[in-house]
Amino acid sequence: MAKEHLFVYGLFRDSARNLLGDFKHCGRAIVKGKLYKVNEFYPGIRIGEIGDIHGDVYLIDSSEFTSLDEFEGDEYIRTKVRISTDLDCWIYEFINDIEGYALIRGGDWMLR
Repeated sequence: MAKEHLFVYGLFRDSARNLLGDFKHCGRAIVKGKLYKVNEFYPGIRIGEIGDIHGDVYLIDSSEFTSLDEFEGDEYIRTKVRISTDLDCWIYEFINDIEGYALIRGGDWMLR
């Protein structure tokens, strides 16, 4: 099976990491954008906005994306982005209106 890099910034860094299947942690990285608190349990991002989003990079089997896409639902879209370590990674971007959601100024969901 093909392997793909995935940049994670929320639940996949912690309580939902088991959904990644057989993965390899490739280190920490940064994506340009802004991180928002969608609710008490998970964040959403806007890629390309000014700011740094801190997260982890995993190498996963591409067959896992079917279940990950389903887990993220229709609030997120999976897209490729260039990260600070110069890799192209898949990332889940929040696509709903962000008005009214609190900005996580430090850019790190784990330190909120």
